[in-house]
Amino acid sequence: MRLALLAGLAAAWVAAGPAPAAGWRLQRVDAPARVSALETIDGQLRVQAGGLWYAARPENGRLKLEFVDGIARAGLPPAALPDGRIATGSGDIARAWLAEPTGRYDHGVLGDAIEAGRLVIESRNGKQHTVQLGTDAVFEDLEPRIADLNGDGRDEVVVVKSYLKRGAALAVIGEVRGRYRIVAETPPLGRPHRWLDPAGIADFTGDGRMSVALVRQPHVIGQLQLWHWQDGRLRKLAEMDGFANHVIGSRAIGMSAAADFDGDGVVDLALPSLDRRRLRIVSFAPAGRPREIASVALPAKAVTNFALLDGGAGKPIIALALADGSLVVAAE
Repeated sequence: MRLALLAGLAAAWVAAGPAPAAGWRLQRVDAPARVSALETIDGQLRVQAGGLWYAARPENGRLKLEFVDGIARAGLPPAALPDGRIATGSGDIARAWLAEPTGRYDHGVLGDAIEAGRLVIESRNGKQHTVQLGTDAVFEDLEPRIADLNGDGRDEVVVVKSYLKRGAALAVIGEVRGRYRIVAETPPLGRPHRWLDPAGIADFTGDGRMSVALVRQPHVIGQLQLWHWQDGRLRKLAEMDGFANHVIGSRAIGMSAAADFDGDGVVDLALPSLDRRRLRIVSFAPAGRPREIASVALPAKAVTNFALLDGGAGKPIIALALADGSLVVAAE
C-alpha cells in the first residue's frame, strides 16, 4: 500500500529568532509516525518515520511524503567499514570509501568502537588506490568527502583522522606523483576522544576558493571553523563559537546544509546551535568574516541530518527532524 501525506507549507509557521530582517520561519510537517532519520540519496530526500521510509519533495507549495519500499544503497566493497558510506565524485575521483575496520580506538562517538584503518580511492579509470594509516591513528568518520580544494582540476578527499593519543584532525588526501597520500592536516585536538565533524565544503567567502567548514568538539566546545588549503598546508580563515552538528553516538554526521540562503550569490552555512535548540545560518562573506544572518528557534533539539529542498524562485528550504519525533522545515 502506498501512502501520500500532504503538509501545507503555509500553515503553522513559527517566527524566526533574533534576525528578523532575514524573515526565516519554521513549520512542523505532518508525518505518519515519529521521524527518526533523514537521508539524501542521489539528490532525493528520504524520511524515516515509524521504521518505514518515505520520499519527500516540495510540490505546489506543499511537502509531499510518499511511502517507498526502503532506500537503495550501493553495496559496500569487501573490507569496507560496515556502517560506512561510499562517496561519489564527478571528477577524476569516481568513488571513495573507508575500509579495514579496527577496534584500536575506543572512542565510539559514531555509535560503536569500530573505525577505519584505510581509505580506498577509485579513479575514473577504475584503478584503486589506498591510503593506509599506522597503528597510531584511525579514520574516525563514516563517509569521505570529494572536492577539488585548490582549483587545479584534480579532486582531493577530506576525512577525519583521529590519533589514539592526540585526538582528531582534518586530513586532506591528494595525488602526488601518481600516488594518493595525506598532503595536509589541521593540528590534532590534543587529547584522545576529542573529535571534530566537517560541516561543508564550498566557496564560503566568495573569492572563488573552496574552503572546509568544521565544528570542533561539537558536543562540548562547538567552535565553527573555516579552513583553506593553500601552498601545501591548511590555514584557518575564521572561527565562531556556539554550534553543534552531531549527537554523541549518532551516525548522523550531516547536521548542516550549505547554500546561498540570503541571495547574495555566496554560499552560506546552516547548522544547529550548541544546545541544538536553534537553527543558525552563518555567512563568511566578505573576506571570511563570520556573521549570523538568521537564527530560528526550534521546539525541540535537532537530531538528524539536514536536507536541502528547492523552494522555488531560488529559495532553498532546510528540512530536519527533532528529538520529539517531529519533522520541520525552515524557509525564508
